[in-house]
This record gives sequence, structure tokens and C-alpha cells, in this order.
Amino acid sequence: MIEFLKKIFKIKKNSYMETEIYEQPDVINNLIKKYINKDGTINLELPDNIKKTALIASGSSYHSASAAANYLRDKIHCYAQAYYASEFSQVENIDVDSDTLYIFISQSGETSDTNKSLENVRVKTDKTLAITNTKNSTLYNNAKYKILLNAGVEKSIASTKAVSAQLFCLFLVAGKIMQQREMPAVQLIEELKKIPQIIKNAFEFRRNIQDYAKTLANYENAAILASGMFYPLAKEGALKIKETAYINTTAYPTGEFLHGHIAILNKKCAVISVVNNVNVEFTIKVLKKIEDDYNSDTLVLSAFNLNLKKSDSAICLNLYNDIELLFSALIILQLLACETALFLGRNVDKPSGLTKVVK
Repeated sequence: MIEFLKKIFKIKKNSYMETEIYEQPDVINNLIKKYINKDGTINLELPDNIKKTALIASGSSYHSASAAANYLRDKIHCYAQAYYASEFSQVENIDVDSDTLYIFISQSGETSDTNKSLENVRVKTDKTLAITNTKNSTLYNNAKYKILLNAGVEKSIASTKAVSAQLFCLFLVAGKIMQQREMPAVQLIEELKKIPQIIKNAFEFRRNIQDYAKTLANYENAAILASGMFYPLAKEGALKIKETAYINTTAYPTGEFLHGHIAILNKKCAVISVVNNVNVEFTIKVLKKIEDDYNSDTLVLSAFNLNLKKSDSAICLNLYNDIELLFSALIILQLLACETALFLGRNVDKPSGLTKVVK
């Protein structure tokens, strides 16, 4: 029906970015079928006795890594640290720990600094895992353990479906570690199975997103606030808005924003806040301070209704599970970036001066 109406009214063809955003439920469904067995076990090959994890990646892949590292530390008590591949690859005589699983993440599998990082590690340990969208890529072939995203080709410069697929696979890794440790992983598995529907539900906020995109398009600067594993999500949202709409967007931990950074609101600056179920009262205080002291247009993505005084934009997701909220907010920020860029007349698929960094 949508395609039929487009032909009648000669509506412009969807961008690749928009198409790829809407492919994400199917991408995650395929990963569920491939990696989660009917008995709830996770069909991944990993080394035994993983005590620590190091996650190495660049760009959007780093944001997925950072969110997953936060989850591994807080929920599974598995020490985890995310590293920028461009920094990790420059360390001479890097210390490699035999108790650590080194996870390398790249959509293309050809990201130069990620592959260099793998080269530096693999001469000292075979506990290397590649998460990539490209079979027989350099990263895929050089790591001992492998996970394929099977997300299909990403034609848009701004990565969307590969990001959600990476994040999903990293939660599968977390679940596999739990099962190896004989920890109860049933709840996590059930949460992951719901993600395709959670993403579809997020699409229903398209009109709200379009409304705020028109507001955001009037700004040259924006700040995204979040806490915990939602801070890497804020960084991903900021990257998407910068890549596509060319708006100078910076992510901040919600509490850290008060330590001087809030002064940026003295100039025209939009604010986006992602509110989960932790430190809610403190987050509300920060938002109220922004309301009372600054004249910023604020979009709040919240797990529940915060009942803020002013008529700022708010999307209440009615989600009390952090993983579900993470994926839902990810999709909304992707759509917000796309809608804002389109409203500004940007080419969302080929942003000016940007290419995939794979050489």
C-alpha cells in the first residue's frame, strides 16, 4: 500500500538509511534463529573460563562495545573494558592477559586500526573473537572465534542495522558467558527474544520524532544526556546527528553535565535526555534545572512519564527493562538523525566528506 501511494503521488524514494533502519527487526529475528537454540542455550563458540573481556572497535562499533562492557561489568560481574581501536593499536608491547577474551568489532571487517589491534593481540593469545558483518573479511579470517551479523549490505554511510546487530550479538556473548558460569540466563534470553517487537514499537513514535526533528533543525548545537550503559547510546545518537544533519552534537553523562558543561546552554543549544530506571530523582533535578535556568528545547526519552512542568517534547516508552529501553532509544535516535537531516535537505546516505574508513 505504501509503495502504491508513493507511485500515485510521486513521493520521493526512501533513503537507504531509512530503509536500513526499518530492516532491523528482521535482522535481529535472523540472529535469534541462528544463535538461540530452542532449549534457550546460545549457539556460540567461545573459549572456556572467560574472566575478563576487552572490546576493541571504532566509531559506532565502539559505542556498541562500550554499552556491552557496562552490562558485563554491572550485571555479570565480568571485568570488561572498551577501547578505541585507533588508540589500542598504537600501544607498543601491549600486555595480553590469558584470562581475557579480546573482542574485535567491525561492520566491514576491514577497519584498519581494528585489524592492526587484532594483529598485535593474536601473536600472544588465541582468545580472539571477531564480530563482523562480512564473512571472509580480514577480521573474520584472522580471529579464532567468529560471529557473523548477517545484517546485509549497509549502503548508507551512517551505520544503523549493523549497530543494533552488533549490540545484540554482544548481549549474546554476555549470555554465553553466563551459561558457561552456570549463572541463570533465562531472563536475558527472554529479553533478547522480544527485541524485534520492541524495535517495531519504537517505529510508532515516528510522528513525535518528526515533530522534534523540525525543532532540532533550528539549532547548530545539541547535547544528549544519559547515564550508565545509556551514555554510550547517547554518544551513538550524537554521532548519527553529526554525520547526517551536521549539527554539533555532544553526549554527556547526566551528572557530569552539571560540572561546568551546562554552561553551553547559555548559547542556543537543544537538549535530548535519555532517562532509564537508575538515579531517576537526580535526573529529574537536572532536567528541572535546565527548565528553570535555560531556554532550551528538550526532548526526553523516558522509560516512564516524568510529569515535567514545561511542555517540552517527551516520548514515554513504558519500558522498565534496560535492554529493551536501550534498543528502543537507539532506534528513536537513528530516526531523529535521519528526519532532522532530511528536513535540512541533507543527503543522509552520502554525507559531505564522509566515507567508510576501511583502509
